[in-house]
Amino acid sequence: MKMIYTHENRLIVSNIKNILQRRGFEVFVKNEHAVSMIGEVSAFDSWLELWLVDEDDFALASRILQNLELDSKAEDWHCSQCAEENAASFELCWNCGTEAG
Repeated sequence: MKMIYTHENRLIVSNIKNILQRRGFEVFVKNEHAVSMIGEVSAFDSWLELWLVDEDDFALASRILQNLELDSKAEDWHCSQCAEENAASFELCWNCGTEAG
């Protein structure tokens, strides 16, 4: 196992987890309940961590995450199916599940 990503925001970690799982990587989240320990441990020690089960997947998964960061300046998009506005980081429409196009 190898840690691939860490962040304090649960939504960001969940989004990255979903993106990697959708591409076939087996991942799990550590420190999901560590927020209750803030004050007893460093805030950084309570951040959520996303771990790859198979360390051999690390290079490919890292490239995927790097490409996501490159797209961080991408613009929001409107769904072709339901016309709902979606954040640029979404690959699927939050309303109907249609892929970004």
